[in-house]
Amino acid sequence: MDHFEVIKNENGKIVDFLDNIELEATPEEFVRQYYLRVLHYEYQYPINTLAREVAIHYGSKELKDQLGQPVRADIVVYRTAKAKANKDQGSILLVVECKAPNINTGYNQLVSYIYNTSAEGGVWYNGDAPQYYRRLSAPTNELIDWTGIPRKSEAWDALGQRKKEDLKRPIDIKGMLRQCHNKLHGRGVDGDEDDLTMDMVRLILAKAMDEEKSGEYCEFYCTPEEYRSEVGREAVANRVHRLFKEVVSNNQDVFSEHENISVGARAICDVVIELQRYRLLSDLNDSTDWDIMGHAYEQYTATYLKRKRGQFFTNRLVVDFLCECVGPHYQDIILDPAGGSGGFLTGAMRYVRKKILSSTDTAIAKQRQLDKHRTNLFMVEISKRLVKIAKTAMILNGDGHAGMTQGDSLGDLSNLNEHVLARCGMEKPTVILTNPPFAGASEGRISDPHVLDNFSTGIKWTSRGGEYAPTGERNAEGVPPEMLFFERCLNWIAPGGIIGIVMPKSFLDTQTYFPARKLMFDGYKLLAVINCHKDTFQPHTGVRTCLLIIERFEKDMTAPIDYEIFLAISKKIGQDSEGFPIFKRDHNNAPTEEIDHDFDEILKDYNAFKQNNLIASEYRFAINRSDIDNQLRINPQFYLPNLNETIKQIESIDGIDGWSVTTLGQITTNVKIFKGPRLKSENLLVEHTGDGIEPYYTPSAVLQEKSESAKLLNINFASAKQISTINAVRVHRGDIVITRSGTIGRVSYITKRLDGAIVSDDLIRVRIPDEDIRFYVYQFLQSKQALNQMLKNEYGAVQQHLEPIHISNILIPIPDDWNEVSEIINKSRTQTTMREFLEDGNINLERMTDSLLEGLITRGNKKQNPDTNI
Repeated sequence: MDHFEVIKNENGKIVDFLDNIELEATPEEFVRQYYLRVLHYEYQYPINTLAREVAIHYGSKELKDQLGQPVRADIVVYRTAKAKANKDQGSILLVVECKAPNINTGYNQLVSYIYNTSAEGGVWYNGDAPQYYRRLSAPTNELIDWTGIPRKSEAWDALGQRKKEDLKRPIDIKGMLRQCHNKLHGRGVDGDEDDLTMDMVRLILAKAMDEEKSGEYCEFYCTPEEYRSEVGREAVANRVHRLFKEVVSNNQDVFSEHENISVGARAICDVVIELQRYRLLSDLNDSTDWDIMGHAYEQYTATYLKRKRGQFFTNRLVVDFLCECVGPHYQDIILDPAGGSGGFLTGAMRYVRKKILSSTDTAIAKQRQLDKHRTNLFMVEISKRLVKIAKTAMILNGDGHAGMTQGDSLGDLSNLNEHVLARCGMEKPTVILTNPPFAGASEGRISDPHVLDNFSTGIKWTSRGGEYAPTGERNAEGVPPEMLFFERCLNWIAPGGIIGIVMPKSFLDTQTYFPARKLMFDGYKLLAVINCHKDTFQPHTGVRTCLLIIERFEKDMTAPIDYEIFLAISKKIGQDSEGFPIFKRDHNNAPTEEIDHDFDEILKDYNAFKQNNLIASEYRFAINRSDIDNQLRINPQFYLPNLNETIKQIESIDGIDGWSVTTLGQITTNVKIFKGPRLKSENLLVEHTGDGIEPYYTPSAVLQEKSESAKLLNINFASAKQISTINAVRVHRGDIVITRSGTIGRVSYITKRLDGAIVSDDLIRVRIPDEDIRFYVYQFLQSKQALNQMLKNEYGAVQQHLEPIHISNILIPIPDDWNEVSEIINKSRTQTTMREFLEDGNINLERMTDSLLEGLITRGNKKQNPDTNI
């Protein structure tokens, strides 16, 4: 929550910024309330000089529109508080006309308001980019385009070239960047969002270059006179182009000599007039100031740049959390080998700078430490576009951009930038922080032999004698890029160094990533695993993620036989799936300004773990390295105390007289647990009934009483292979089915109604011929103890999944004498019989209703058309 955010209260109303009264939450009111904040916080106009809905008079009469309604200005800025109190129309300084987004009318209204008052100018604003106007009285009375509006006590003519010492830091940085971007859009600039964003980056770099150059006056400016003429606008554009050429000259590894700002002179001027009054760079010692600017820029680029090749912007909470966990020092050589837009390096800079500035060291020591730290930051990113984004982010976060280079971390490292190799080559970085690109779909895997042959994880593995082992052959199916990046990080980090890395959650327990987990445990110490909340990287991607913190053993150090590993599961991330913030609430259930996440609590427990005084809780605990099985599963969910307590409780039954514990797959010799083949049904889907058309039941359709969401398949269109698959996925009366993706573990019993139905393979089938055992198993699978065992084994990067083997391995208590559970069996059988009776009744009622309505419709038609033979 910030100064400029307009929100609704618990009544769904907007609370007026000026008078604290409730207003209707209309689109136009949101725009007006935002601009009132701009006038106060950015332009320093006191609240007691601002007014909204001000009646405009012509002489002594109140102006009215064509419908006879009073004319009111949206916002008025009075010269003094007394003028506002007296509603003095002769002491109005500015008028603002606000419109709802996408509304482009209202200029004439603004003109009328200005000419009927003493206003010297005004603003037209619909939430995109404001248009500024100044009123001139000589040589003629006219309203002309201007380059802004003055701040409190500032002259209109001062809105041109300023002294650098007079520049002010922007308060609404996000709004400033958004309005600049919208200005480019408003000029009809060709190109997609990426092109516009890159031009914005170039313009910001030109502005930053102007600020860092020597000289008393700014070169990045546009006077009102220049703005009003084509020659003047070209002069402004030429100055900006020269500044950007200096940026290119100083960063030849990133920018080609021919790269330039591509938008025209008018668009450049539009951005210049929004930025020229502000100072983007700040004092190196002001860490909070840098953080605000850098964060706004990161949000801007994340909003407008498209995600490509698995690239997405790392949630800042994740960045800051990993930096806190790893705890880099100013002497650390810090590397991100998949740097993207530079989020981790700017995060590391924020963390180290804050640590330095909050220390008790002398001022000169702090400055030396800051200088050294800025030279210890390195990034490699294959995309030149993102390197430019990252360099700009680092400049706006406080410099340190020299080590941010373009290159391929998965290629031959000798081809990397010489500066990187000299100071951050193999086994030189002491800290690696990274979020590598994920494969996502299978086509994102890397299959280039020139790449795979340089990685041990590029080799195919297979099961041999009950163990997963390398075949020695290249993995022809390809390898997820994140696994290769993981291996590269392990090899790149210096002995004794620490890695903090974001990986897909499936890394923790699937066979695909087993080779990387094996490599990690051979020579490295796993310090922590944290499962991220499912919305952590939304709305950019739905991939579920985890965080790993890994330490490389010192050379010649004997690896400990056993050690503890910190595990945690984040349950809230402070935003929803659309990326909108979720705030903590106070004791009155009103939202506060604090983001509602649990990374602070996880960090506190991780620090306690490192001090050997962790108090374990349900979602934050530790396990021993020796607790990890031969599949090297390290998913915190697999080790949750409450889920494992369930297994212990079930196992304890094995010692009770007359009872034993077995797995579901061994409860009887002829039990079958399977999921069936995947049915590709796109060519069979129809929307009408008829001969050869059958329902196709998804999991939700099976679980519904009347299966309203079932799809329809035309079996007449099916190929021989599809017919074979259809027959394989048909269920039969008595089958127990279990959802295996999405919301896992929901159990249903196939009754007579669905006997022989075509059912999705997203349901695992449990087929038990013995009816007594079947009804007992059906009831047990609906218990908390059975569900906990399913939850323990769920896996997946996007959706959660279960496999038949997980159901087969569920522990279930069984009696020596089945009469012990005869009452449960009989009641389960009775309930199933009653359910079938109800389903038969529903079918009969539907038929009777349909028959009744058809008869009535026929009689009604005959009555209306007595001569027609219907």
